[in-house]
Amino acid sequence: MSKLKYLFGPAPSRRLGRSLGINIVPAKICSLDCLYCEAGRTKTTSVQRKPYYKASDILIEFEENFDKFQDLCDVITVTGAGEPTLNSELDKIITGIKEITDKPCSILTNTTTIHIKEVYDSLLKFDIVVPSLDAVTESIFRAVNMPEKSVDTSNIIAGLEKFSKEYKGKLFVEILFCKDVNDGREHIEKLVKVLENIKCSKVQLGTIHRPPAYTTAFPVSDEFLLETAKTFLRNNIPAEVTGGFSSVYKSSVSLNLNDLIHALLKMRPCTLLDMSSVFGKSESEIKESINILIKENKIKTEYYNSDTYYITV
Repeated sequence: MSKLKYLFGPAPSRRLGRSLGINIVPAKICSLDCLYCEAGRTKTTSVQRKPYYKASDILIEFEENFDKFQDLCDVITVTGAGEPTLNSELDKIITGIKEITDKPCSILTNTTTIHIKEVYDSLLKFDIVVPSLDAVTESIFRAVNMPEKSVDTSNIIAGLEKFSKEYKGKLFVEILFCKDVNDGREHIEKLVKVLENIKCSKVQLGTIHRPPAYTTAFPVSDEFLLETAKTFLRNNIPAEVTGGFSSVYKSSVSLNLNDLIHALLKMRPCTLLDMSSVFGKSESEIKESINILIKENKIKTEYYNSDTYYITV
């Protein structure tokens, strides 16, 4: 297998299962600089849309390699080491993917561009849209998501409300809570009022599981997540707490494990167990590749919540 530039995984997704990722923006092109981001800090926030990676290049790599992955993934996920909707060729990308495969296509978005017509229309073409909505007041939004100065919550909320009523696919609204930032009782009440006007398949509540961009970001408790989910359910808002990824499968093709591990870790830190689950290999096999990549100075270890994670250098 030739070295991959845009495809990575299949990656463990708490929301989607075995997800073959397609990275369509470079690190770290993003409109936000979230406290909790597992892809690291955003050096310069931006809302500029342009063809950071060309749709033609992405689709060539996808078509040439997809047969190696199609039995190993549940969903194709358009994402990025930043905000994927900032790629101005998003529409060409999703249209091209759907011409190659009938696998469900999802996109992870921070929702900051949903009010832009071109983005809105492109999102309608996905089978699954996972928009973030960590905050519904300007002060809390700026505290947890640290947006580019022109981004505001009113566009996000209005755009998401409108989109939810037109969209025919699965809409999973994601809220990630940081302790003492967006988890206050008053903010939860305001979230309820906003979510009552959004027609979604599910609201998925989570917290920090991997090393965050900022050491000042801390996870909330499982008890908080469960109680918040109950609050949403009492208000007729479909909600669930997202858990860990545990689907284990066996690879049916010969893969260049070192390259695949390196590509996966470019997108997110993982433990040995994460990678064992993703690639259907024993932890000892994964560790052999890890040791090679460490010697090549491509990855390093990082410790978080008593777990050992591996990240790219």
